[in-house]
Amino acid sequence: MHLKQLVSVSLILFERSRACLHDQIRAPRVQDVEDALRQRDVPVPVKTAIQNVRVFDGHVIGKRRTIIFDGEYITDNDDGVEQVIDAGNRILIPGLIDAHAHVLSVEGLENMTSYGVTTIFNMACPNYELCMSLKSNPGLASLFTTMIAAMGPVGGTPNLGPVSPELLLQPGEDPRFLVDYSFSNGSDYFKIVGAARGPTQTQQNELVDYAHSLGHFVVTHAPSLAPYTQAVSSRSDVLQHIPDDGLLPACLVKSIKEHGLAASPTMEIFRRAYTIQPEIGQFLRGNNTGNTSYENVLTNVRLLHEAGIPILAGTDSVGNTVPHIYFPFGESLHQDLANLVSIGMTPAEALRAATIVPATVHRLHDRGAIRPGMRADLILLNSDPMANISNTRDIHRVWVGGVEYGNVAKLTKV
Repeated sequence: MHLKQLVSVSLILFERSRACLHDQIRAPRVQDVEDALRQRDVPVPVKTAIQNVRVFDGHVIGKRRTIIFDGEYITDNDDGVEQVIDAGNRILIPGLIDAHAHVLSVEGLENMTSYGVTTIFNMACPNYELCMSLKSNPGLASLFTTMIAAMGPVGGTPNLGPVSPELLLQPGEDPRFLVDYSFSNGSDYFKIVGAARGPTQTQQNELVDYAHSLGHFVVTHAPSLAPYTQAVSSRSDVLQHIPDDGLLPACLVKSIKEHGLAASPTMEIFRRAYTIQPEIGQFLRGNNTGNTSYENVLTNVRLLHEAGIPILAGTDSVGNTVPHIYFPFGESLHQDLANLVSIGMTPAEALRAATIVPATVHRLHDRGAIRPGMRADLILLNSDPMANISNTRDIHRVWVGGVEYGNVAKLTKV
């Protein structure tokens, strides 16, 4: 069968599989999402000047100055300012980026936005039409998403994006049709699910090489040493999760560094799984928990950080998408920043891991920093996050693309 025929067959099969997807995932109906979006009361953006504000420049918090934004973007032109806000010496940081989440509803977008998360990298999509409707909505966090993932016949995370059996990769099968299928349906990047019986090393290599040849970006789910090693060997752009079943060999860390790969270790899902919500462990490892520990997680992230490998803050949060598990959106990213500080990052480095680093790694050059020409994705804080990273929770106001989000979360500092 020719490649185009395979893609067409895949489309039909996936459409037929949607009923069983909804049996396993609490995904809302597309119509309900579209209705909720239409009912939103979105403020009209006005050219705004925030005065007397101290700005985080990616390294330090500077002296008081004025930041102006006009529509979606920051500008240095002060003509025609319609609104002036006195920040009262508060601190302005870029909107936060969650580099690994599973948002499937308007409520999820709202929860993220209320905590100052203005960009989301979604790691599963059970319904393409649904995810497309959530992608870009004024005043809500921007959502970028992968569509169908490359999975083997056994393994992975079926509760967050189960795949019709006909679309699971068998050993020796040419995997490239999945890349074409994913991007023809609006995927922003491609995902591989590494597992003991997942795509073979050859298939992962072919997937990454083919996606790269088309100018696309690849992430790989790899929560244990074996799939992590495969992902590194394939040159996947971002390694998702971190092994908890052993320590990363020095040669593997060196290879990650030499090939310019990045990592989103999702420390918060491990912290919760090992300390307060053991049922979350089923997301990543099923019942295979031999030799696993949270200490391995901490040590491995520390090894990556000390090697200078780009680390992206990401949570794997699902809200209430999966039955019997609640993993809050937004709030969990603030805790992930604290997790990163706990392994040796400075508060400034942790903030970079949730702003400019994921923006740069994902090739989004219009966000992650506060300067003219960048998106007006902004968080005004009452307290200094350089003094204590938990002060990112002390939110005063939030803007997304120049639109103020009114219902900001009021978190208790830890």
